[in-house]
Amino acid sequence: MSGHKLNNSDALKFMFAGNSTFTIVNTKTENRFTFKVKKSKDKTSNLFFVSVLTGPDTYTYLGTAVEGVYRHGKKSVVSSEAQSVKVFDYVLNKLKLGKLQDFVEVWHEGTCGKCGRVLTVPSSIENGLGPECIKSLSKQEKRDKFLSLILG
Repeated sequence: MSGHKLNNSDALKFMFAGNSTFTIVNTKTENRFTFKVKKSKDKTSNLFFVSVLTGPDTYTYLGTAVEGVYRHGKKSVVSSEAQSVKVFDYVLNKLKLGKLQDFVEVWHEGTCGKCGRVLTVPSSIENGLGPECIKSLSKQEKRDKFLSLILG
């Protein structure tokens, strides 16, 4: 498999960077699913669209993730009971809790999770985000933490 295995703390950041493509692999069963998670164009929302690879270069819409919570789409042609849907939701919830099992791996495809450019810097290959994109995400995280302290 090309790309790089993400550690659990980097996986969530990568998945919700804005334009990520990643593969979830179960090393016990060798099952794998490749997903795309793309941020909505609305800059004020934390809405992401989730799709799964269903054919060569064909991604099929599954649903949305808002504030890190997956919701199956009413217009999705993939059943909410499909294994790919269950895997995405399961891995997302386990990553949020910091309890993803060692036999489940999240791999990025060698491109930045935010802008989609090919990664070349070793630290960027490690975490899946280019040097400029990780700076902008860090600024957003600091702003969001500040707002949650004020509003929370």
